[in-house]
Amino acid sequence: MAQTLIADFVADLQKVVALPDPVVEFGSFITDPDSGVGDMRPLFAGRPFTGTDMRNGPGVDRIEDLRALSFADGEVGTALCLDTLEHCEDPPQACRELARVCSPDGGVAVISSVMLFGIHAYPNDYFRFTPEGFRALLAQGFDDVWVAGLGDPNIPMQVVGVGIRGSVLDLSLDRLPSLAAAQARYDAARGKVRIGPLHVSPRELARAVGRDLRRNAAQRIRFRA
Repeated sequence: MAQTLIADFVADLQKVVALPDPVVEFGSFITDPDSGVGDMRPLFAGRPFTGTDMRNGPGVDRIEDLRALSFADGEVGTALCLDTLEHCEDPPQACRELARVCSPDGGVAVISSVMLFGIHAYPNDYFRFTPEGFRALLAQGFDDVWVAGLGDPNIPMQVVGVGIRGSVLDLSLDRLPSLAAAQARYDAARGKVRIGPLHVSPRELARAVGRDLRRNAAQRIRFRA
């Protein structure tokens, strides 16, 4: 299920890269249907769109195993695999399958995943990826690849990637306004204190320090006793 930022990224991507039909989302299960977050169909209104996942539920039209897709070679125009690969037990095999089912004549895969993020079991959470990790995954079957990490370059919050078959991408962060704006907000971090890759408000920092001071004081008392 895609976050709002990732949905905005896909919307921007449509304006600069041809995303051909049919569109298939791999990992389309919507965990919170009432929120309206994660539904990619409105971005492709009036176009052939199939939502697939490993389990049935909201947003799912078809059950699929990313490691062994039932789609024929080259059957998919645009493959969306958004905030999903961390939940797959074999991401390299999943990306080989995405490349196989994407059309050799301009087929596109769009992938994303969180990196600096806690475990979120939907139903299981296995991996985290660096930008170069994404590049290696997509390079297995796509002719041109673009990747980016958002946040601190040494430990991004989010990683995105695009692969295309039979063509060349001309992508940069500047051509994708939603991602560029997110990076600019991180870099500015107005009113916040930077702690490594994290930005917290002074109030949040004071609370965290206060908790640690109380915990350390309690531990010293127990030790002396």
